[in-house]
Amino acid sequence: MVREKKTLPFEVTYTEKPSKQSRSMKRLAVLLKPENVDGIISALRGLSLDATIYDVKGATKEKERVSSGRGSGTMDLAYTTRKVVATVVNSDDVEDVVGKMKKALGGQSGAVVVISAVDDLVRL
Repeated sequence: MVREKKTLPFEVTYTEKPSKQSRSMKRLAVLLKPENVDGIISALRGLSLDATIYDVKGATKEKERVSSGRGSGTMDLAYTTRKVVATVVNSDDVEDVVGKMKKALGGQSGAVVVISAVDDLVRL
């Protein structure tokens, strides 16, 4: 596999057999609020990485404050809407990418990064 610097698998050219480098890649999936997506995407673009964005719904215990003409109250939410931003990076770059994403959030909490190993990349 010929590896281009900091690109996703669909931009990589393959030889007949995958190399050891493809086995040292990690998938980063960032679970965050919709208003924080732009910051994460701009951080990834700054590192020349592309990403895939998923809409997800999660069960929650959160309450939402609602108001009407007669007063206000709270209502239990059935689910919350979140986004998952996913990308694939080399294992050596994981700490740098996570650090840039953390900096892009500006200290806001609530985002979670799930790091999983990529056993192999197969082009279909």
